[in-house]
Amino acid sequence: MQTDEAKVVNTTADVFVNLPLTKPTGKIRIKQRSFFAEYGSPVAPRQVPLSQSCYVEWQIGYDLLASPENRNKTSLADSTFKNYKGETKYAYELSEIVLYAWQHGLVKDADIVKCISDIRSVSDANTFEETASISRTNPKEVIINGLPFYEMNVSYPLFVHRFGKYEIFAEIMIREKQKAVGTQAMLYVCLPITALTFLKQPIGRTLEPKECAEWRIGREEAALSLELFRVFGMLSPKHKHDVMSILEMLFPDVVR
Repeated sequence: MQTDEAKVVNTTADVFVNLPLTKPTGKIRIKQRSFFAEYGSPVAPRQVPLSQSCYVEWQIGYDLLASPENRNKTSLADSTFKNYKGETKYAYELSEIVLYAWQHGLVKDADIVKCISDIRSVSDANTFEETASISRTNPKEVIINGLPFYEMNVSYPLFVHRFGKYEIFAEIMIREKQKAVGTQAMLYVCLPITALTFLKQPIGRTLEPKECAEWRIGREEAALSLELFRVFGMLSPKHKHDVMSILEMLFPDVVR
């Protein structure tokens, strides 16, 4: 599949996600590190052979603005909800995975109910955007090329959640908002190369142009996908409102 975005595929037999891996500046890109606490460095997979230390960093989403240009990006374009701002949104990516996992019996009604209860129990004041902050060190005077400067280090909080015993992590980075005042929490899913299915063994080779891999959703992957909803609900009051609205829209008979 040749695309720059993840595509959730639901068949009569299974659920999987096609992940494009050759665009290093996109939402899905390959990075490399020796262990989870190490800073991941981007990899150019068309030039550098992949190794066991490579992983896929995916800035996963759960909704998409309901517009004609976005309609074909989700398989749930007929399922919409109103977000925190009153905008009409499609269910997308993570929402597709969880719905189809439920339809295949990989997620139970009780799991959905518990997830919503856990999200609802998080107070707005205890979300990441309300409690975490960006910090700077005290300035020190330095001379660079004959000119005086004040040197400071900026620290962005990073929170890492490991899913059970698996080498799959969620990373939450607190950064400045790009087009508004304040901070925002950004969530990334980190999938080891070994958790994905390739047409050819990826270790020790460079990737083909526009090559994709599949993340196949079994019971364990379905459980961590639902847990991601809980993590999203902890990011901010906005995220909490939106993920609860999505789950209530997708599973009306379960949560009524």
